[in-house]
Amino acid sequence: MNQVRLVSDLQRSKEYYNNQLGCTVDSWGHAERKEPRLGFILYEAEHADDVRPNRKPRAANYPKQWEGPLSGIDTYAYTDWDRIDDLLEQFRSDGAVIHYEMKLEDQGDMLWKEFAVSDPDQYVIVFGAGKMK
Repeated sequence: MNQVRLVSDLQRSKEYYNNQLGCTVDSWGHAERKEPRLGFILYEAEHADDVRPNRKPRAANYPKQWEGPLSGIDTYAYTDWDRIDDLLEQFRSDGAVIHYEMKLEDQGDMLWKEFAVSDPDQYVIVFGAGKMK
C-alpha cells in the first residue's frame, strides 16, 4: 500500500524523501523505504491550497489516560523497540525535520515510544514502538 501525497513542489519533496527520510524515489515520485516499511506516491498539486496535511484531532476520552495525539498525523509507522532510537538519530543526522522528539509513555501493561518527522509540506510521519512490561 502506498499513500498518495499532494505536494507543493515535486522535485523538492522527492529530494527530501530520498535524502532526509531514506526512501528510494523514482522519477515518477514513488517513494519507498524498507525499514520501517513506508510507501508514498508524491504528486504535485495543481494549487497550493490543495496541499492539506491533517490537523490535530479534537480531544477525546482515550483509554489508559492517554492524552491523544500531540499534533495532526498523516502517517503512523510502527517499528521495533530496539531500533526506534537509532531511527530517530538517523533522521536527525540526515537533516530531517523533527516534528517532535521521542516521547515515552507508560500505558500500564506496555511501554510505548514515539517521535515524529515532518516533510516540506508539513505532513507528519510518526514512528512508534511498544513493548510489554
